[in-house]
Parts: sequence; C-alpha cells; structure tokens
Amino acid sequence: MKCSIIQDLLPIYCDDLTSNDSREEIEKHLAECETCREVYENMKTKEINITVPDKDIRPLKKVNKLNRFKIIGVALAALAFWFGVFMFVFWGIVPIKSEKAHYTIDAHEEVRTTYQSNEDESETYEKKNIEKSLWFDFTTDSNSCRFKTIIEDYNGKNGLHEHLYIYPKLRLPFDDDSNSFEIGFDVSEGDTLTIHYRDKEETIDLYQLYIDNWKE
Repeated sequence: MKCSIIQDLLPIYCDDLTSNDSREEIEKHLAECETCREVYENMKTKEINITVPDKDIRPLKKVNKLNRFKIIGVALAALAFWFGVFMFVFWGIVPIKSEKAHYTIDAHEEVRTTYQSNEDESETYEKKNIEKSLWFDFTTDSNSCRFKTIIEDYNGKNGLHEHLYIYPKLRLPFDDDSNSFEIGFDVSEGDTLTIHYRDKEETIDLYQLYIDNWKE
C-alpha cells in the first residue's frame, strides 16, 4: 500500500475501526516504513487543544456560578432548619403551654438576725427581721424542661417584679434536667411574678399569695 493511503487510514486504525484485513496491511506497512511509523506515533501522543471562544464560555461560567450559589443556599437553608429543630426540641426556645405546667405553693417565715452598730460604733445591737418567702414547686408534662427568671427594673417603692419563662425540651442522654423544678422568692408588699406561657401570661401578687397560704 502507498504511504498516502496508509496515513489516510491511520485515524480509524487508532480508533480500532478498521477491518481485520486492513489492520494486518497497516501493521505490516508500519513495520517496514519508518515515515508512516513516525506519523502513527505522533498521532497517538499528540494532545489536541480545543480553544473555545470566550464569548461561548462566559454563559457557561454564569450558569456554573448560579448553580454554585443555589447549592450553597440550599445547604445553608438545610443547616438552619436542622439547627432550629435541634434548638426547639432539645434546648427549648418556645415557652410551655399553660395547661402543661402545674405548681404548688409553700409559704415560709424565717427570723433573720443582723448585727448593727450605732454611729460612733460604741455599741452593737441585734436587729431581728421576719423574712417572708414563697416557694413554687413546678411540674411539667414534658420530658424535660428548663426555666429562666428576669427581674424588672424598679425603684424599690412599688415592689419587685419578676418574670418566669418555662421551656419544654427533650432530655439528651447526658442531660440531668428533669421535668420539674423548685423556685423561691422573698416577698414584700407590691411584689409580683409574671409567668409567661405560650398561650397567655399569668401575673401573681406574691405578697397576697403569701398571706393566702401562710399557716402559723
């Protein structure tokens, strides 16, 4: 076969598309012809660089960038969703419903003695005060709960106003929280406690509640 014919057949020979007879003739020729053998070797090792105009690549870059933003957005949304689920279920961020929380009251009186001195510190004397306190024993219908109290600013004349928030949550394996807790308050006239439930608020006059529950 002529070299020109062999070289025309080399591309399909490289792709293994020739018949058996043609393959044998080509290989026979390559074994004897150094020129065609060099063409064949170059054809096998040559790297074909395809240059695509930038105007054709630019839309693809925009599409890839848009897809990248979509993937990142979906991932962040999923992360935020599962973080919200975790906080809601395992940490408790929404107050409990009023029907799910129950409490009992225990009133106490305690005599507390303090020692005071007169202005020139020549004499020290005892001063006894009767401290009134209320203890709330809360039990919830949830698996576990946590609570926090906030003291409202006051000027000391209108009483102390406290706010109580109770949050239901699931107990984790390493969590030692329970579904109940006890909280106490020293009370005087004008003191109030506002319990913030999910469905309502309950404001309690602590001093009046103390009077109603105190038993000598």
